[in-house]
Amino acid sequence: MALDPAEVFRVMQCAYRNGVLDKFMVIQGKAMEEVMASTGMNMGDLLNRLDEADEATVMKIDRLLERAGPLMKYLDNDRLMRAASRLLDAGAVKKMMVKGMGATMARAATGEAPPSLGARLRALAGRA
Repeated sequence: MALDPAEVFRVMQCAYRNGVLDKFMVIQGKAMEEVMASTGMNMGDLLNRLDEADEATVMKIDRLLERAGPLMKYLDNDRLMRAASRLLDAGAVKKMMVKGMGATMARAATGEAPPSLGARLRALAGRA
């Protein structure tokens, strides 16, 4: 099922109306700042590296987007977006998202392989 651009627009409009996009962009910016500080890359280098996707990655994203189609009708919901907005206000959620997004961006920028499931579970157990 292909994504309907009008439906995606309604979801993004709902997210914007409830402050989710603004809060998410701040979190993404902080993650990018951390990646630049840890890797020594500047914004141009980082964006160029993140823009270099191989065919397997593009196909994976395409499959993900195909599956997201049915969810769009549920995401255009002000109550849901208000709840998401409140979650994004929580310090622990922000910190977790910055760390997770930063780690993913750093791996993409440096070409590092993603951690194994075992390594992720050990890291999760260490945080608990």
